[in-house]
Amino acid sequence: MEQGIPCPFVYYLYNMEKQISKYLNGTANPNEFSEVLAALCAEDNNGKVSAELLKHWKEILTAAIESKENSRLLDKIHHRIALEESRSVARKFTIYKNLLKVAAVLIIGLIVTTSLFFIQPKTDLYAEITQTVTTPYGARTNFKLPDGSEVWLNSGSTISFPRQYGAVRDVELTGQAYFHVVKDGKPFFVKTGYGSVEVMGTSFDVKAYDNDNFETTLVEGSVKVSDKTNRLAILKPGQRSIISTNNEFSLNEVNTDLITSWREGKLIFVKEPFSKVAKELERWYNVKIELQGERLKKLGYTGTIEMESFGEVLDLINVTTPIKSSFDKSTRILKISGR
Repeated sequence: MEQGIPCPFVYYLYNMEKQISKYLNGTANPNEFSEVLAALCAEDNNGKVSAELLKHWKEILTAAIESKENSRLLDKIHHRIALEESRSVARKFTIYKNLLKVAAVLIIGLIVTTSLFFIQPKTDLYAEITQTVTTPYGARTNFKLPDGSEVWLNSGSTISFPRQYGAVRDVELTGQAYFHVVKDGKPFFVKTGYGSVEVMGTSFDVKAYDNDNFETTLVEGSVKVSDKTNRLAILKPGQRSIISTNNEFSLNEVNTDLITSWREGKLIFVKEPFSKVAKELERWYNVKIELQGERLKKLGYTGTIEMESFGEVLDLINVTTPIKSSFDKSTRILKISGR
């Protein structure tokens, strides 16, 4: 042992050598996998990691050349060597050194399969892989999160979540989603651009479209809603919190069946302002609706829409509401005015 090098440092090199070997051979357990990735991402480990990767790369390169199953690859390598021998020794050394660096990066990339691991090393590196589900306007979907919690995603909505949860379960939502969260002892957060919802296991609806109210409706269980200024509200079943676009915070009793009916392919309106009805129809049918006149925006509408085509819905509204409308199929713009 060289004088001045402490035993813990020697043990660290030996341990890292074993873990990198397991890592490259695909035999590392999750803890070893995370430790190797953390070492790869640490700037002060560049020299030690490069040396280990260089040694393993030489072993892999030797094995590939000696393999009978890679005869075509061997021919290419011989041809390359013949070309390079005609150049200067210095030039060959520079190219060879660069190829080793590139090869080491390629090995790591193939095993990890995603560069997201290398953005910011954290304790739970699996949680760095994010999955995103998006539903376009006019569509809805239903799926399960990694912990088994069920999600219904409404039209024009996007939700992102880690592939594997750590100590905390969280999702990021733009749009509207209904959650049935399973209880497993870990807190569950729904994060939006307006605030967040915290639960432990419950069923609730969150609506957080851009340029619209932030609404949380509790069906069962208990949730805590907070906005960006840390105002809090703890909801009971049958309650809805609303943070308006002008930042007003309110809490009221609601019929949860009406608010969550979209999960079953229905839109139910009870004396809803026509401006709100228009927004729902825009997302539901992927159209643009222009309301002409302030009186029309405040007009109350009551009705149920279920599996009807847009044309059928338009006929229904024309019959039940004192309006007149025109629809441009090329631009998908519906203009509505009062009679």
